Amino acid sequence: MNQRKLGILLSYLNIVLHAAIGFLYVPILLHYIGKSEYGLYQLIGSLIAYFSVMDFGLTAAVIRFYAKYKAMRDQIGMENILAISLRGYGVVTVLAFVVGLVCYSFLDTAFGLSMSDAELKEAKAMFLLLLFNIIITLSTMIFRAVINAHEKFLFLKGLETVQLVLQPILVVLVLQRYPSAFSVAMVQTGINVFLVITRIYYCFHKLQIRIQYHYWNRELFGEFKRLALSVFAVTLIDQVFWKTNQIILGIVSGTAAVAIYSIASLIYMNYMALSTAISGVYLPHVTEIVAKQEPIQKLSDLFIQIGRWQYYLLALVASGFIIFGKQFIQIWAGSGFEESYWITILIILPFTIDLIQNIGLSILQAMNRYDFRAKIYFCIGVLNLCLAIPLGSRYGGIGCAVATGVSMFLGNGLLMNWFYSKIIKLDIQNFWRQIGRISLPVVACLILGLGVNHLLTVSGIGWFVGKILGYTVVYLVVIFQFAMTKYERNKIIGAFVKLIKRNHS
Repeated sequence: MNQRKLGILLSYLNIVLHAAIGFLYVPILLHYIGKSEYGLYQLIGSLIAYFSVMDFGLTAAVIRFYAKYKAMRDQIGMENILAISLRGYGVVTVLAFVVGLVCYSFLDTAFGLSMSDAELKEAKAMFLLLLFNIIITLSTMIFRAVINAHEKFLFLKGLETVQLVLQPILVVLVLQRYPSAFSVAMVQTGINVFLVITRIYYCFHKLQIRIQYHYWNRELFGEFKRLALSVFAVTLIDQVFWKTNQIILGIVSGTAAVAIYSIASLIYMNYMALSTAISGVYLPHVTEIVAKQEPIQKLSDLFIQIGRWQYYLLALVASGFIIFGKQFIQIWAGSGFEESYWITILIILPFTIDLIQNIGLSILQAMNRYDFRAKIYFCIGVLNLCLAIPLGSRYGGIGCAVATGVSMFLGNGLLMNWFYSKIIKLDIQNFWRQIGRISLPVVACLILGLGVNHLLTVSGIGWFVGKILGYTVVYLVVIFQFAMTKYERNKIIGAFVKLIKRNHS
């Protein structure tokens, strides 16, 4: 099994672990540190999270250009791009530190009235600790980018798995002796420092990288800056885009509407993670294809191939949520959150267009055409804001969801598909023909599932889980038989045969 496949499998393992551990982790934290301390940890963590965008897109740019020189076997270019990038990371780190100190100086003013003296003191100490954590992360992101560019996904994703498992275990052990939010932050920082040191060691001793400045190339720097700033703009707008609706609802409808929308938000963000797990490991491979100037048809074939696999998975989750979503929300969140079901559907259906095509984002980065994506994202962000304010005021969370769904359909759907087809020259017509053929058995499964779920009115978690498992089996059989190509069926059969042989050997 190659590194890309391992990376995808480990990404999905991490998604499952993240969801499962998160489900158990929150009540454990609440048990040890209480609601107030947990709220303090979440508040300071949310503030520090905004510093993550100060990567300014450098990591994506490093992966793209380093992978390009690696494909061309240009050792001097590889060394030089790392040296130039390291200076960029140095500037970013200093900037983050300065901005962090400025924010720290305003903590008294911002929270002095809502926190006790003891809470404020702990909040300030935690802010400094987590600021140190983010500084360490930003200053060493170049090593993560290098590992990614070398496609060493087993190591990269394996470390993430270790972090997911190790962090809650250590947190529980420490909290038994020192129950506070600061202790949680200490463990988080300690693990991060360990992982950073491990990545640095791996880069120098396993990958044998060298960082040496050889020359200054103004044209190269211009391309590097263009890609980095485009990725940064999309990341920044992304933060605003997904937070705007909740802020609008908080202003026009109050906290109850925000809580309902937040439940939907948790669902569609996990839905998004299912797609990015596949496309996230393909940037080095796509960059190699572009660097070698291979025919555009090869990128089109990859675009269609990855899109089909993503659609199989996302269509299962989306159709399953349409059938069982109301019951799921009732069991998970309780009564009063019924509107979350419709908010989720209004967002994930148009969102699916973007998610089954997000290998295209790697293609844009490899071609250094990502600036168009940034412009589109800015436009749909503005459109979402203009629509969400009046619709949210009148229809609450449903109105905001309509605004987001329409914005994504127009921008990420219509405009991006036009760009892929007319400018990048990908075979978009063939892509949608194939997605259309897959959609016929998907819709058949959906109609069958809705009918059976309507007739089976039995209650209880056991019956609910049984219905979901039954639908999943039926969906997989139908898709395997009527939607997959012979090549895809052979891939699955081959994977099962290998697995069986490995278990018997």
